Amino acid sequence: MSSERELTELEQQAIAWDRTCARARAVAATIREHAADHPVVKTVRPDYDRVLVSLHVTEQTQWAEWRRYFGIEPDAERPLPYAVCAEGYRDGVRVSVVAYDVPQVRARATEVAARPYLLDGIVYDLALPQRDKDGDSWFFQGERREDGMPLLSMDGRPERCTLANVVTQVGPLTPVTTTATPVTRKGGEAA
Repeated sequence: MSSERELTELEQQAIAWDRTCARARAVAATIREHAADHPVVKTVRPDYDRVLVSLHVTEQTQWAEWRRYFGIEPDAERPLPYAVCAEGYRDGVRVSVVAYDVPQVRARATEVAARPYLLDGIVYDLALPQRDKDGDSWFFQGERREDGMPLLSMDGRPERCTLANVVTQVGPLTPVTTTATPVTRKGGEAA
């Protein structure tokens, strides 16, 4: 006869809960390690079976990067007057994020944009070229899809892609705010 008894359902649930909480602690430690050099991250702590994160966002690209990192869908945001709350997942563990100042950052981006367009919580200035992760520039030529989605082209090519597809395929996009100045040779001629 075996002296080991079979675990009850309640004991099995308690063991599973302990493992889930340990997994959340491990993911929180990994996030803290990843975020060690990021001044945007203020706190990361486990909360039983999930991780709580607070961010202080000063640029909208920061929020876009952290949303991707935590797997937060744009429709998962809950705006507050001073922050955005959102739920996502990292390594299979639920992450609850409070991103302070996101509404103010978006408002500033909208105010300074000559042709603002809000897509997935990011304000794009369609008056400026947008550089993708590969260094290519995308331009808005004034054309839109029937639903209002801007169509972009790369370096003046005739093919048009939606802003949403460009962001998904080769994003994040950053506005090109400076223009290259031609190199001048001695005597004032352009090189």
